[in-house]
Amino acid sequence: MKRWQLLLVVIVAGLLTVPAQAGVINVLWYQGGTEQGAPGTYEANINTLAGLAPGAPGGNTWNVTYWNSGAMPAGTFNVLVVASPEGGWVTNPDYTAFNAAGLTFDPTAQRLMLTGQDADWHYQNHPGPTPFDGPQGFLLDSINWAGSGTGMGLVALGQTGSSFCNGGATLGLGGYTPLCDSTESVNIPAAEAGFPINTGLTSAGLSNWSTSSHTDFTGLSVDWNGINVDGGFDCSDPTTGKCDYVTIVSASSVGGGIGGTPEPSSILLLGTGLVGLIRYRRFWLR
Repeated sequence: MKRWQLLLVVIVAGLLTVPAQAGVINVLWYQGGTEQGAPGTYEANINTLAGLAPGAPGGNTWNVTYWNSGAMPAGTFNVLVVASPEGGWVTNPDYTAFNAAGLTFDPTAQRLMLTGQDADWHYQNHPGPTPFDGPQGFLLDSINWAGSGTGMGLVALGQTGSSFCNGGATLGLGGYTPLCDSTESVNIPAAEAGFPINTGLTSAGLSNWSTSSHTDFTGLSVDWNGINVDGGFDCSDPTTGKCDYVTIVSASSVGGGIGGTPEPSSILLLGTGLVGLIRYRRFWLR
């Protein structure tokens, strides 16, 4: 083997061992005027959450834009998060602007997550922002997952995606039946323990939030996959055939990770290295 060929093998092998870099996720957060306390409290709490994202599984950096009223903000976004109508908000969210925007979503092409868990309220209240195995981790994993796919993903909190039991955003989605059924017990089935949104989470951490979920989903079509379930139903019992899901995701994205995408600088670095190898080869062939 010639020297330039040996060098090429060594460098390529080294490149293959470099872990994939996390990405920058542009988050559009439909707040709809929601406030936990004084004006600005909700955004301040979510900004704190965003500050934790680089150290969370996935390691992404978030750029968060808030949408309260009027037309959808201009820009390119990796994920849309919709505030939950549930919780003891001082000011409840107004979905007028969101509904007027007429956004459409496709579970066969986008990473979509619908959940009955109002994790934004519980992150700011009970059980609060710590530990990771709770609403904090659930939010971080969900947004990192939905924002790491093609097009704009969706994280709809505390909602069914069709219409919340007490009113809320209309997302124009189907392929499931929403049920107004609250629970304190949220279980991660063994088969879904490895799903990216469940990274670092346990059934105990998703339960006992003082109403952990306000909505169930049943009758899922092939477009949807349930990743955690209402503990009041034994999904493993074939005699009942009953399984109510608390969180569902677009089934076409079942294997998608939470690590964002390689940064442009990484791609540029790889290209520069290959150019250097070509020049090195030409030098030794003179």
